[in-house]
Amino acid sequence: MLNNLGTIINTFLFGKKIGEDDFGNIYYLNKNNKRWVLYFKNNDASSVPPEWQAWLTHTVKNTPNIKDKKKKWQIKHQPNSTGINYILNKSNEEKKDDISSYNSWSPNKRGK
Repeated sequence: MLNNLGTIINTFLFGKKIGEDDFGNIYYLNKNNKRWVLYFKNNDASSVPPEWQAWLTHTVKNTPNIKDKKKKWQIKHQPNSTGINYILNKSNEEKKDDISSYNSWSPNKRGK
């Protein structure tokens, strides 16, 4: 966990664990109804699924229920996979596959 020391101490003293998501992020609540998250790896807000984001911002009152059925059109949440951290964490084999899937553009080529 790369959270700052003050947040960790505050969480230990005053936080009540409310739940955890599929990414390992842990959600807390204090007696004043303040809500926060301790991120599993990086402090990356894009790793918070929409249902937990709604709870954190007081959009919904109840905590997300894992047993809630998703609609057919809903897809599983994925954190933002752009940026240098994503590139550095990928294995060499995956990098080769990514590079080969891109087609470069040339002003002399005509589109079909």
